[in-house]
Amino acid sequence: MPPRAPFGSFRDYVAALDAQGLVLRIPRVDQDAYEATALMYRIRDQHGMRGGPALVIDEVRIGGQWIRGPLVINDSGHLYSECLLFGLEPMVDAPVTGESWDSYRKARTHVEKMLEANDGEYPLVDPVEVPADAAECKEIVLTGDEIDLTRYAFIQCNPGDAGRYINTGMVFTRHPKYGVNIGTYRCHLRGPREIAVNSEPGQTGHRHLMAARRRGEKIARVSIALSAEPTVWIVSSNKLANRRAGPVDELAIAGGLAGRPVRVVRSETNDFRVPASAEMIIEGEIPLDDLRPEGPYGEMVGYQGQPKAEQFWMRVTAVTHRRNPWIMNNFTGLQGGSLMAPGHARPFLKLKAQLPEVVDYFADGRAVGVTFVSIRKTEPGQGLAVAQQIAESKFNSKVVVVVDEDLDVTSHEQMLGALGARWQPAGATHIYDKLPGLPLDPSATRRGSTSKIAIDATRQWPEEGGPASFPAANRALLEEGAPDAFARVDARWGELIRDWRTG
Repeated sequence: MPPRAPFGSFRDYVAALDAQGLVLRIPRVDQDAYEATALMYRIRDQHGMRGGPALVIDEVRIGGQWIRGPLVINDSGHLYSECLLFGLEPMVDAPVTGESWDSYRKARTHVEKMLEANDGEYPLVDPVEVPADAAECKEIVLTGDEIDLTRYAFIQCNPGDAGRYINTGMVFTRHPKYGVNIGTYRCHLRGPREIAVNSEPGQTGHRHLMAARRRGEKIARVSIALSAEPTVWIVSSNKLANRRAGPVDELAIAGGLAGRPVRVVRSETNDFRVPASAEMIIEGEIPLDDLRPEGPYGEMVGYQGQPKAEQFWMRVTAVTHRRNPWIMNNFTGLQGGSLMAPGHARPFLKLKAQLPEVVDYFADGRAVGVTFVSIRKTEPGQGLAVAQQIAESKFNSKVVVVVDEDLDVTSHEQMLGALGARWQPAGATHIYDKLPGLPLDPSATRRGSTSKIAIDATRQWPEEGGPASFPAANRALLEEGAPDAFARVDARWGELIRDWRTG
């Protein structure tokens, strides 16, 4: 039997994907020729950001040498995995080769119910510490001259990048008041025992390091976990912790999402407790008074980011790992990040509490900065008011489009259709000259500041300047006038339509 949720390791999670037919195994890839990068673009071109398989590559050519993997790419690339994480059955009525957004919604609803049962917060299950000899991540322990991170399958993703990157590391930092943070920050591999640690200003890890520097500390100790169980990866990649009430153990959030404790073990050269089943742990110290250049690197918006003149870096003091560690790589801005439902559930739940007319909400990772919202419209001006409130309150939302409840906010086809057929720019639009925005936006002339647009693409009522009678959609007329038509077609030709390219 394949593993089922909750998954105790990254390998178990990949095995579950494999059992669903969601893994493509490739013996060798020449990354000196950027084959893995081109392969990921082809998968995105044909299957979308959330409809393709995970890739497991046995060997990768790097710097003229064949380096043993496996290298795992696109681990959350198919929306079925949103359900698999929680032991839910995916919405298999959608073809496995496409983007099944119903599976995403099913998982998001599952997490919403968890939140509702816990007063709107993620449930906590405290981690359990195990001895070193029971921790998979301690099978191999390297210190001093034994350490050479260049021997592992960390790749340069794009010819424009500064070099090879460890870009899925879960970085553990500590603040004396706010406790431990786990954040995913890109780490430029600059030598056998040196990596840059690029946490952006405003991110918790950067605030921890800057606070230590202001306190006069010279060294910050750090541990970085690689390829841990999926709920830890989710916690590291999303802001799930509510720190307003004080320190939160993010490993306890990961345990709460999984419904069982995360097994942890002490690091070798510091006192961080890290996931025991992780594929690799990199430990080190950051000199707080010695900043060095970093980047450029391809960012989440799909464009090359600017190099940093000064950034923190880490001197590696220990590396522990499983035998033949599995290295996870993320093609930032090309593939999806971690699974979405856990991170989306609480903001959506809060938004519905603030704005009861909201039916669905989607901050679209396929087009960073664009947010689609559907509402149950009950009064004139409501669509634009909702769009403005979201644009003003959510700094990542640069373009906010509000539509009627009959449309699917995850469908680009339907959202573009609403802009073309339901939106009148005059009167249903508000443009902001300057609001806080995504610091990585390549179009911004001032970092962290952007203009924004709020768009009401609902059917405009006569009171809003719309037509006296807004016509019905053709599909809606079919569903009303011939309610059995789709069921008849599905029964007679559904399989033929689904498999027409494979016959």
